[in-house]
Amino acid sequence: MDEQQAPVAPLSEPDPQLHECLRDQQVSYIDEEGEFDPFANVDVSTVDIVRRHNPEQAYIIDRNIEETILDHPLPGLGRVFCAVRLPRLEYGVYLRPQTEESVERVAIKCLQINVVEAALRNGSRVQDPYKEINRMQTIGDNIHVLKCIEALKDEENLYIVTPYCERSLIDFPSLTETQALHVFSQILECLTYLRDHQICHRNLSPQSFLLYRGRVVLRGFTRSFQLPPWLSSVVIPDTHIHGKPAFQPPEVFSSSLYGVPYDVYQCDLWAAGMTFVYLLTGEVLYDFPTKTDLMFRCFILERGITGEINEGVQQCFHYADLWEEENVNEADRNERLRHAAHRRQARRLRPVFAIIQSLSPEVREILDYLLKVAPDERWNLDMVRPPTINLINRIGLQWMDEN
Repeated sequence: MDEQQAPVAPLSEPDPQLHECLRDQQVSYIDEEGEFDPFANVDVSTVDIVRRHNPEQAYIIDRNIEETILDHPLPGLGRVFCAVRLPRLEYGVYLRPQTEESVERVAIKCLQINVVEAALRNGSRVQDPYKEINRMQTIGDNIHVLKCIEALKDEENLYIVTPYCERSLIDFPSLTETQALHVFSQILECLTYLRDHQICHRNLSPQSFLLYRGRVVLRGFTRSFQLPPWLSSVVIPDTHIHGKPAFQPPEVFSSSLYGVPYDVYQCDLWAAGMTFVYLLTGEVLYDFPTKTDLMFRCFILERGITGEINEGVQQCFHYADLWEEENVNEADRNERLRHAAHRRQARRLRPVFAIIQSLSPEVREILDYLLKVAPDERWNLDMVRPPTINLINRIGLQWMDEN
């Protein structure tokens, strides 16, 4: 590791802009023409959330769309619900939409402040919602990164308001190769945008990418950080495994165990590559990036990601066959869980390998160079974009307009 790549600490960052808000406030409406009423069973003279001072809009919760409960990693953290934005016309008067086409929906992440603050006081900086707000307020453009419309708080809750996106990439398993390539090219654009702003995400997965107006945009910056622009992307290691293990490279685990610095931009690119695999196969390729994980051993360590059946891949197939046939003693509960995981992977191994083999040589080459075990042998962001774009241009791809 040269001097430029010595471990460095992330930059300290400013607090985000927060505004006090009010709940269940009486307001006046001016209705649009039309017959559609999106607020059935709701008091039309009341808004659920509005900024206390100089509001530009108010919000009414859309109770026809089910909310999502947030209880991981902190029990009782909060929830996410959909709301309708009402633009303000003048003080205390808001425009109430009357047709489905005129309704502007937003997503509101509602977090309990006491739960958040207790976690931060205890030194848990792994997931910091204030950092997430700051990211969306400073670099959010709704083209690469989802923008924060506004961030509000009252005595109990923190409210993060963003555009409403119905779907994430987790909803698109097993795309055609042409569709997956087009989506992957937009993912690479998002990573380039982050790098241009010296931002490392550290928690990328298919759920991190939303579809907004036909574009792939990023969310979920609670684990992110910013590096000084004059330094490299190698950071001080810590004991946390940032992100979902199934989308992290092996050096993240080595860092948590042995304190080895690693290149976080490369880790983001690895996670993007694993997301690409999910789009192509509908599968999470492994559970943990360790040699004891059968899928990781087959596809990464033994290079099964290339689609070639070498001696190492054949040994993995043989091991999988043994797990299918063996009558394992499952007296101990922990052993039962471990064995169940082995058998689950054994059943998946050959079908996933068959999908990898069915991919074009050009796509398998991209995966091969993205998912090398040694970080210095992998393609970086500048190296992976040209072959991806060239392949897209050659076969003339179009993304699905209906999405």
